[in-house]
Amino acid sequence: MKLHQRLAQALVAHETTHLYGLVGDANLFMVNAYVEAGSGRYVACTHEANVVLAAIGFAQTTGRTGVATITHGPALTNVVTALTEAARGGIPLVVLCGDTAPGDLQHLQNIDQREVVASTGATFIEMRSAASAIEDLDRAFRIAAHRRCPVVFNMRVDLMWEELATISEPVPVPAYAMAPASGALLEEAAGMLASARRPLILAGRGACSPEARDALIALAARIEAPLATTLKAQGLFGGAPGDIGICGGLSHATATEVIMQSDCILAFGASLSKHTTEERAYTKGKRVVQILPDAEETPRLDTPSLRLIGDIAGTARAFAELLDMAEIPGSGATAGLAAKLTAEAAAFATVPAVAQTAPGTVDMGPALRRLHQALPRERVLVADLGRFVTTAWRNLPVTRPQDLVYTSHFGGIGCGLGQAIGAATAIADRPTVLVAGDGGFILSGLSELVTAVREEADMIVVICNDGSYGAEHVQFTNRRMDPALSMIARIDFAATCATLGFATVRVTDAASLDAACTAIAERRGPVLIDLRLDPEKIEM
Repeated sequence: MKLHQRLAQALVAHETTHLYGLVGDANLFMVNAYVEAGSGRYVACTHEANVVLAAIGFAQTTGRTGVATITHGPALTNVVTALTEAARGGIPLVVLCGDTAPGDLQHLQNIDQREVVASTGATFIEMRSAASAIEDLDRAFRIAAHRRCPVVFNMRVDLMWEELATISEPVPVPAYAMAPASGALLEEAAGMLASARRPLILAGRGACSPEARDALIALAARIEAPLATTLKAQGLFGGAPGDIGICGGLSHATATEVIMQSDCILAFGASLSKHTTEERAYTKGKRVVQILPDAEETPRLDTPSLRLIGDIAGTARAFAELLDMAEIPGSGATAGLAAKLTAEAAAFATVPAVAQTAPGTVDMGPALRRLHQALPRERVLVADLGRFVTTAWRNLPVTRPQDLVYTSHFGGIGCGLGQAIGAATAIADRPTVLVAGDGGFILSGLSELVTAVREEADMIVVICNDGSYGAEHVQFTNRRMDPALSMIARIDFAATCATLGFATVRVTDAASLDAACTAIAERRGPVLIDLRLDPEKIEM
């Protein structure tokens, strides 16, 4: 058996149901062998950056390791931003990347690939030889899953047709399990909780398993505490009593009041980033106990009063057991909360009043709320980065954490479309909604829309088209300067993207917004909504 065939078999053995790629001379035979095996779906993209971004979108929505493949040299340099996005976000990813034969110094695509990968924060695994290839690939999958990071598996092009004398079997990634936190630190944390009069339970993306959800809801009931989530864990506690929603800049008024009045926060699986704590305004003067499922460091980790490392669900149950042993009564912190939350829900169900905007444009917030009402309640949301993003997150909520694809770990625009394709090809029972700015959408590559059409993706794209790079427009106008340099020539996305196979609607007024809602309801394939906005009337 040839090496490229064995690598394809190993991908199947590692349960690679979706392989995202763009072929070149260093990976095309491996991809062909994977396709011929018929055990998985190969999704071909038009740009390497979107290959890796699609695998990131797959990983975020499925909770599994995303798998991508590219060729060497410029293919690798094309994915630097995407790899950095995955590294900053702790996304488990294996990228099978070709490499030039050693010694071929005049090869046009020759580059020190290890150094390129190192600059992104991703891990680099060398395929040492044909004989060790499967063992090396096993290691790549193991590191990606256990460290929650992107791994570039470097494959020399000159080895792809090597005949394997012996065939080694892939080793599945072993399950990674932790015991609950215990000992003196747990007891100290329980003491903080026992003395709290207004405790709050906060859950992040690291606490989003069904078992953790049940345990945290049970603990909240035991101590009579409200439940909140980070943005990435949105929807985790949906339907549970005392669910106040998101903690951070997206908090509604009642949630902000509850958070500010709390005196002890139990943060499970949350990094406590500045976005969650509102630059520590929400945690100042409070006792904060952070419970993490592993000891991996990230740039987003804040310093709590006390940190525990252990299984999330088990630690939540351990807290309840200690409080029961000490016969600590509930706090009563949720008294009167239900009525306020009902009022918040009723307010959200109403489309806000529409502000006056320039002719041919609509008010973004009310327009997105109207689209929210037209969309299926169960959907995946992928929001690219731009000044529209907080309004999109606020007005297009999801009902479970894995339906929120976060694209802003590295602060770059243009990472949304690729991740939306990954999500839409991975999830078949609900549509994927991409919200992007016109600048980010152009940067992401309009050609990638043909991938969504070819894959028959149930995708709804909403372009917040204000004709500008929004953050730069704000900076110019805040200093009373001419924002001309931040402006983009208005693109008719409805006309342009229709030629690529999308059903499109240009929204310029209330009637065309109604037409967009109808297009969502009657869609038979990908839909694009070109939302025309006034650059002078957009709130950050």
